[in-house]
Amino acid sequence: MRHLIEPLGIIHIAFQATACDPRAPGSDGPEDQEDAGVWKRRYLALQENLNTQSAPKSSIRKAETTTSTSQLGRGIRKVVFICGEIKDLVSDSDKHYAYLADPNDEDLNYEFDGLNEDEVEDLKRDWERSHTAVRELIHLIPNFQKKIDEGSPEELNQFYAEATNGARSDDLNRICGCIADWLNKADPTPSPPLDHDCHKHRGLAHDITGRLLCPTEFDWDDLVTRAKLRECDEDFDWLSSYHSRCFYPGYEADVTQLESGYLKSNLLIKVYKSIFTSPSSAKDVSEDNDENMPPAKLQKTLSSNKPVRRNVASKLHLNGKVTPRSIAYAAVQLHFNLQTAGSWSAIYGGFNYQGLYNYVVDVFEDAPGPAAKKRAQDLLNWWSTKIFPTTSLHRRSNTLASRKAFKQQRAALEEEEAP
Repeated sequence: MRHLIEPLGIIHIAFQATACDPRAPGSDGPEDQEDAGVWKRRYLALQENLNTQSAPKSSIRKAETTTSTSQLGRGIRKVVFICGEIKDLVSDSDKHYAYLADPNDEDLNYEFDGLNEDEVEDLKRDWERSHTAVRELIHLIPNFQKKIDEGSPEELNQFYAEATNGARSDDLNRICGCIADWLNKADPTPSPPLDHDCHKHRGLAHDITGRLLCPTEFDWDDLVTRAKLRECDEDFDWLSSYHSRCFYPGYEADVTQLESGYLKSNLLIKVYKSIFTSPSSAKDVSEDNDENMPPAKLQKTLSSNKPVRRNVASKLHLNGKVTPRSIAYAAVQLHFNLQTAGSWSAIYGGFNYQGLYNYVVDVFEDAPGPAAKKRAQDLLNWWSTKIFPTTSLHRRSNTLASRKAFKQQRAALEEEEAP
């Protein structure tokens, strides 16, 4: 506040000198009257700014724009990590930090005993992924860093309990019904139709959900292949693939280009919208499977004094940008609800959902080089455009480059035309 008060006093003195003392030197011409007006406007503007910053915030406004810690705890599964304990996350994050500081740390290297080279790299990647998750928690929950650094074991246990699983279960139950509604309206119509409230007749046994669960490496339309998949033939191991058709546009992909189109299916976008924006917003997603289609047209909204109910994305501070972990969460919700499971399990029927979540996160966070990082960022930008189409309209443009070029050209012409 001091940075406003001190200039305010200086401007006030200058304004008094020029505006209130007509005999002051240089105060008898129209330019000096204009100068006094400038000082007056600056004084009033700073005074207004000072009053705005010092005024107490309305409790109603605060209630509309803040989210309680318990609500944020329900959101941890959606935007930070799909399952597990916060204390384990923090512990692995600390290991990553310690390993970077000293790769020869004996206690850390002891954990590598008995592991091959690939397994060691996977373990270090687990630590790194947890470290990123902790940074996400710091962004999500106020004073999280202070709490884990200074809290007593008793306080931390209570705080860690905030990471509830209720929201994940609620989403599972709701997405179960949404998927049934969407697929039952699709062409061809499922036979039998999917039950809105039950997973019982889903999975590989159902032709529609089976196609969506089938990895792109296998030809679902081939009846022999389909039978082998259902028999769990060892040469048709669909449980070891995270390239299910449900993640690709049109549910088809080039097996030699697995990254192309990955995570761009309309069904996945619908699941994401249902979770993070609103179930009704998923209706705006076209049934056309063209991944390059523009986002839905913006709907005009009527002005109103009524407070607008904030969606999950706003409460979890996504700020108009899709995150890798929120996509991973939606991917797990989609795949899990195509299965026959009735309740959450990190591993169901041999399929590792913790592994799927980590795999999708790594698509964005563990790119091997600059080209892959650019593709990952392009995919993330594509997602943000699909989910938050209005964000680009409110993004302030940067005209510095065009202004600079224009100014340089005018200056050059000025020199050429000078006498």
